[in-house]
Amino acid sequence: MSGFIVNHSGVSSSPIGSPGGATMNRGMINQRKVKQLRRICTWNVQTMAQAGKIQNAFKEMERMEIEIMGVSEMRWPNASYCDMENYRVYYSGQENGKFENGVGIIVHRKLVNQVTNFVPVNERIMLLQIKASPVNMNIVQVYAPTTSHPDEEIDEFYTVISDLIKTLPKQELLITMGDFNAKIGKGRSGTHVGPFGLGDRNDRGDMLSTFAEEHNLVIMNTFFDLPPRRLYTWTSPRNTDEVNIKNQIDYILVNHRFRNSCTSVKTYPGADIASDHNPLVGSFRTKLKQIRMDKKPTSCDLRKLKDRNIQFQVAEILNNKYEEIKNNRDTEEQLLVINEAVKNIREKTLKRDERRKKSWMTEDILNLMEVRRKHKNKSEEYKKINSEVQRKIRLAKQKELEEKCHEIETLQKRHDDFNVHKKVREVTGRNNKKTVGKLINDEGKMMISQEDIKETWKTYIEKLFYDARGDQPNIESESGPKILKEEVKAAVNAMKDGKAPGPDGMQAEFLKFLDEEALEVLTTTFNRIYDTGVIPQNWLTSEFIMLPKKQGAKTCGEYRSISLMSHLLKVFLKIIHRRIYRFCEEKVSNTQFGFMKGVGTRDALFSLQVLFQRCRDMSCDIFACFIDYQKAFDTIQHEKMIKVLENTGIDGKDLKIISNLYWNQSASIRINGDNTEGVEILRGVRQGCILSPLIFNLYSEEIFKEALENSDEGILLNGERLNNLRYADDTVIIADSREGLQQLLNKIDDASERYGLKININKTKYMIISKENITNCQINIK
Repeated sequence: MSGFIVNHSGVSSSPIGSPGGATMNRGMINQRKVKQLRRICTWNVQTMAQAGKIQNAFKEMERMEIEIMGVSEMRWPNASYCDMENYRVYYSGQENGKFENGVGIIVHRKLVNQVTNFVPVNERIMLLQIKASPVNMNIVQVYAPTTSHPDEEIDEFYTVISDLIKTLPKQELLITMGDFNAKIGKGRSGTHVGPFGLGDRNDRGDMLSTFAEEHNLVIMNTFFDLPPRRLYTWTSPRNTDEVNIKNQIDYILVNHRFRNSCTSVKTYPGADIASDHNPLVGSFRTKLKQIRMDKKPTSCDLRKLKDRNIQFQVAEILNNKYEEIKNNRDTEEQLLVINEAVKNIREKTLKRDERRKKSWMTEDILNLMEVRRKHKNKSEEYKKINSEVQRKIRLAKQKELEEKCHEIETLQKRHDDFNVHKKVREVTGRNNKKTVGKLINDEGKMMISQEDIKETWKTYIEKLFYDARGDQPNIESESGPKILKEEVKAAVNAMKDGKAPGPDGMQAEFLKFLDEEALEVLTTTFNRIYDTGVIPQNWLTSEFIMLPKKQGAKTCGEYRSISLMSHLLKVFLKIIHRRIYRFCEEKVSNTQFGFMKGVGTRDALFSLQVLFQRCRDMSCDIFACFIDYQKAFDTIQHEKMIKVLENTGIDGKDLKIISNLYWNQSASIRINGDNTEGVEILRGVRQGCILSPLIFNLYSEEIFKEALENSDEGILLNGERLNNLRYADDTVIIADSREGLQQLLNKIDDASERYGLKININKTKYMIISKENITNCQINIK
């Protein structure tokens, strides 16, 4: 049976000063072996939602030399992770926001880079995967239902853990630990339960024993012959000097083939976190491996650009680079030089200062916690000191809140909106938490490994944007005036600050430091692209960031994508947008309120409200249907889109740029800091592109023009028939009868289908506005 032991190279025993090196005595060897041990702990803390508890946990981890600590009964809602002091806290709680149950794993900061995956299964189970040698480590932290819960709930609990374990590689170390709320009892049972348990077994103990046997797990804290004080993990509230009620209900389980890697498992009854459980600590022979991570774009502090000296440095670097490339005719090489210059600015000149957040916790409170720990078994003294600890914590938290509110008021007076928003997030506790969710594929299987998660997202995006698209249309027209430096300058100045960069790292803030000569070089580059229609490769690649639409999102369809693209491309497309807008605006009817100058949502709602009220005053019935499309922006057919744009009369060069942009684009999905392979986008308008709203309005207009051009249905208003109001893809169609509404809906449904859009039956609703009680009415969608 192989053990989880790290092999070390030998050391020569020749005397000091000899060519062989130095001798190493037994004490030095033992010290080296001790350093190889990883101390992993599990502890039911009863709650981490109480102020000061998490700092108390950090203090005890440091005192006991614990690097990884699993937590049962965490009581933090939702699933996420956050960095606090010298630790990263991973947690999985209730999705409904309730402060109940919950599990967590606290990892020392020096080991964070070895964590490869975090899977929040539910509020009772989570998985943390760690890169180690000779094999990787999988830690499953659990909190089982108590005996007051029905057996069906505990059966479901073990079923979920079993399903999780089956997905993990059998050749890797598996540590399943936590509060199982089960009594294994004293006495050996097979190879999975040792002889050194505590007390008598109960029914839940039988279930745990069966679970361990089925998955070939060894309950390690039953294999070490220790005094009872090192075995019990829970003290009953009914425990007294006369009646001793202390049980062993927390366990560390290890897969059988690696049982020899565990050298010790025992409790530490002297540790204190105001809980009736003791920490259970296991020592493991293992070596964590440093992960070679791809270098990601450096996070920079753009607020430093407010400094005049830094402004001068950035302007000088960029303008010199543009001077170097002005005679280079290769657009790709030009952009490569500029992107490299921007990268150096981000990494050196604008490097973010590492500032440790000042904690409200004081040394006085921490010292008082230590005094409380020493009085743990003295009931009255302990209660008195604990009350004083809680009082001082409340005062410290109140002082911190007052200081932050004062800071917010000061920032408001300075009109520093950026830092006001940041401070408000700090006060609400949402500033340092990252969104983490579990992902379930189409077959209902939870994705565990990073590769499986990436592949699931890649497959989803491929299906979402797949279309049997034909060859790119040939655009013969070469019309289009030369791009002027004034156009470039206006487009650069119109760019908003503070927007996330695309894959090239370029941000609009840098472009605003270009002088006249540099802008001239950029204009020449833009004209070369405009004349040839050849778009640089890094402009054609976008990066999708997936954000959950709702709390507890599990499937890909419950996320929305945010697309990040090059800011240089955004500047270029702003110029195109200004040129084609006048052609396109006049093609859009006045029933469209989305993305149109001078009108918006309020105007659309007000128009609809006035229409309903007027018709009601005149005793005219209204039959309205509110249409919802399934992913309307993502299902636009590119071939039809180009034909629609061609009919507007825009210049040939503008049309060729748009065509080349859509026929050669691709996107990768960023998942947990890692990117998938590129996916070809075969349909839909580009998310985050300034041209997309305009293109969608034209496309939508063509659908409604084709569907309703010869229709007599609608409400007669000032001699004209009004039968629809729209805000982008959100549409309401109107008629004065049920039959008329059905005809309108049928025509729009047919036309939409021809253009690739599909009505969402579940979200499309109809409404009748009438003084009479009309009940026998039904609208159908094919």
